[in-house]
Amino acid sequence: MNKRFLLIVLLTAGFGLTISAQKKKPAAVSGIMGVGSTEKENKNNSGGSKELRIISAEKVMEMKIPAGGANGAAVVYHPKEKLYYAAQAGNKEFPLIIFNKDGKIVSEEGQATLIDMRGLWYNPKSKDLEGNGYDDFGWFRYDLNKKGLPEKINITKQGLSQPDKNSAGVLNTKDEEILFLDGLNIVCYTTDGKDKRKSIQIHIGAMNSKEDQNKSIEDFEKDYNTRSIIYTEIKGAEIGFLNVEKKQVELYSVESGYMSQIIKLPVDFKPENYFNFSYCNEIFWLFDKESRKWKGYR
Repeated sequence: MNKRFLLIVLLTAGFGLTISAQKKKPAAVSGIMGVGSTEKENKNNSGGSKELRIISAEKVMEMKIPAGGANGAAVVYHPKEKLYYAAQAGNKEFPLIIFNKDGKIVSEEGQATLIDMRGLWYNPKSKDLEGNGYDDFGWFRYDLNKKGLPEKINITKQGLSQPDKNSAGVLNTKDEEILFLDGLNIVCYTTDGKDKRKSIQIHIGAMNSKEDQNKSIEDFEKDYNTRSIIYTEIKGAEIGFLNVEKKQVELYSVESGYMSQIIKLPVDFKPENYFNFSYCNEIFWLFDKESRKWKGYR
């Protein structure tokens, strides 16, 4: 009897220890990288994302543009030169201002875009600054000197290789395509401009097909920047649109066309519906036309 009683006591004690250990097991902790606070909104998956990631960005940089040109075309970062290139749209005589990482101007006075610019991007494959011009001005590439300053412009594709005369292109670095906004679609051209490879339908404001409200082009033009788009290289959130009413950047999947992330911007001015929106070096850029400053948020 004593041995049987002792065995029961030992088994009971062991079981109690097991329960105690299970209770003390720490809960799982997930880390989310990025500046500012982040929250997630769960959704049922139906042709799009399961979760909507919402990030509150902070202003991290400003770059003042001297006189010349009312609208900002783009800001591009050259990783080899470690310089920012900020171009004004509208005339080949308008400024192309070059800044270092501290926001100090390093370009010479009178540096111009040399083309009536609409889109500008850095091509990591060619290691060149490239872009597209107004109407049938074509696509181009800058020749830079040893200081990283443009010396001349080379037209690489002549004629109209874009949806309309004011189209502003961005480079899809993964698929080597130039992307343009065309209504509620993204039109993709091969990098040599020979053909239009495909179109991507964008489901504005929707995470999946259950949320899709099939917004009209009139709704889109009222609330969004209808000229400039961005390409981020973020998987599942490659394409970005500026919601000017809500002062936020909405990121969409290049595969599905559905929204997956929202970047809330602490903007102290009214964003523009036309141009004046860009992205580079993990920074979202908006051009404040009144102060003539590109303001960067991350």
